Amino acid sequence: MIHIESPVQQRYTLGDFFDLWGQPLATDQVGPALGTLTVYVDARPFTGSPRDIALGSHEDIQIDVGTPVVPPKRVDWSATSL
Repeated sequence: MIHIESPVQQRYTLGDFFDLWGQPLATDQVGPALGTLTVYVDARPFTGSPRDIALGSHEDIQIDVGTPVVPPKRVDWSATSL
């Protein structure tokens, strides 16, 4: 879970988060893991750069490296106060 509080209103991305974390994020790498990426945003396939994924409220982002690919599962946020 990523929670953002900022005095500046701007669009933050998954790439921004990985930069702050000091970890690489590319089309073939997540942190130290290298390989073919399969990316889902809100249980839908995402084909662009994972760095460009906007971090929005209650967004479900899943990144699989290599195989097997785990089918995406949606999180039911309605039962939370988040």
